[in-house]
Amino acid sequence: MKRTVKLFSTWLLVFALSFSFTAVFAEESNAEQSVEYKYSDFIKNIAKNISLFGRYDGLIENNLYLTALDALIESNPELYDLAVKAMVESVDENSVYYNEEEAKEFLESLDDEVVGIGVTVLEMEGKIVVSQPIPGSPADKAGIKSGDIIVTANGVNLNGMPLESAVEYIRGKEGTTVNVEVLRSGMVEPITFSIVRESVVSPSVDYELIEREDKKIGKITIYSFTENVADQFKNALGQADADGTKKIIIDLRDNGGGYLDEAVKIADMLLPKGKLITTEDHKVDVLDKEYYSTGIGKEYEIVILINGYSASASEVLTAALMENKAAISVGTNSFGKGTVQAVYDVPKNGIMKFTVAYYLTPLGNNIHGKGISPDAVVENSAVPMDMSEFEYFALTSTYKLGDSGAEVENAKKMLSKIGLLVGEVNDIYDENLKMAVKNFQAAKGLYPYGVLDITTQMSLYDSLKELKVEVDDQLEAAIDSF
Repeated sequence: MKRTVKLFSTWLLVFALSFSFTAVFAEESNAEQSVEYKYSDFIKNIAKNISLFGRYDGLIENNLYLTALDALIESNPELYDLAVKAMVESVDENSVYYNEEEAKEFLESLDDEVVGIGVTVLEMEGKIVVSQPIPGSPADKAGIKSGDIIVTANGVNLNGMPLESAVEYIRGKEGTTVNVEVLRSGMVEPITFSIVRESVVSPSVDYELIEREDKKIGKITIYSFTENVADQFKNALGQADADGTKKIIIDLRDNGGGYLDEAVKIADMLLPKGKLITTEDHKVDVLDKEYYSTGIGKEYEIVILINGYSASASEVLTAALMENKAAISVGTNSFGKGTVQAVYDVPKNGIMKFTVAYYLTPLGNNIHGKGISPDAVVENSAVPMDMSEFEYFALTSTYKLGDSGAEVENAKKMLSKIGLLVGEVNDIYDENLKMAVKNFQAAKGLYPYGVLDITTQMSLYDSLKELKVEVDDQLEAAIDSF
């Protein structure tokens, strides 16, 4: 018996030394290669050895991980949210975990009315990009523009953050202020906007009658696919009918998407019976779902406008009408978000939203990461700014907080046109103008002290003169296609 024990002990010692040597060697080898050796690697190595050499049945590697996880979270309950968040958000950039408080805010955000600054955003290459400011919202009034990259919100760096997590830093309680740093195309340094959060009601649909010579065209703009947007679209179609036109432009530019079923309902209004609208392609085939038109659609001549910020539900509607020969499209390649997320309740009153399927076009195409190429590729052009409404500075005076006069008003008009001024354009040098001047100076590499000095006046006029104004060639091409 003693000999047996001795032999067992010797074997165990040899195995232990061997295991330790392997770990040390791995650490040394990784150190030479400057590769970080994570704690998870240690846990994995330990669990693997126990599952391979442990004598008892049921020593399964995954079960050992669960045992370790249980022990950690039971001893440190605060780690629960961290563990679930890491697990869910490892799926992809569109998968997010919300704790109890975040879940409540997320569900409220699905309504037309939200409290925030009033922008729709997309995640592009790890950056939070504004697809569009909601018309009349605090962001719109402040001068936030489509294509702006939101770098920080109240000092929190949003780069590399999951989209929904970044949005939570931008939203907040009504009446509170959020300072957002924005990087705009052509600027080296970000500019800061101090924006008071408001309750924002998104106008999901807008209708306009365009009359050109012998043409009458109903232009329907869908800003986002919020709840009940299909009903609003139906009303817009009714306005087009009342105006006596069957020529329809559906403007989906800068529309980041929303509810899939709302896009399906709109497609159903425009397609004959039995046409495939889209397919949910799940990992498990039995969960796949096909959406077909029911035959309630009316016949219209349709042109769809899309661009690089048209995503998700916008692409579902575009592909459904294009591939069923019910519309042509004009613009630039769409964003390419072809995944479907589902929302599930989880313990402790949280929710998780993660990718469960791709959606496929009627012809079976997966556009995720590729987007939709329009029938007619049209880029909007730009023309120089008309400077006739702006006066050149006399370059004889410096202006600061509390000053007033015609040149102060001129500066406000310029900064408003550039998109840096928040508030009313008048002849008073107020806090809004000081902030705008300070942001302009920072963006141009000047000393940012908020005083409109001679150098800043010269730079402001020259910057405005260099500014290009976008011409909506895409809309003109859509009109010409009828």
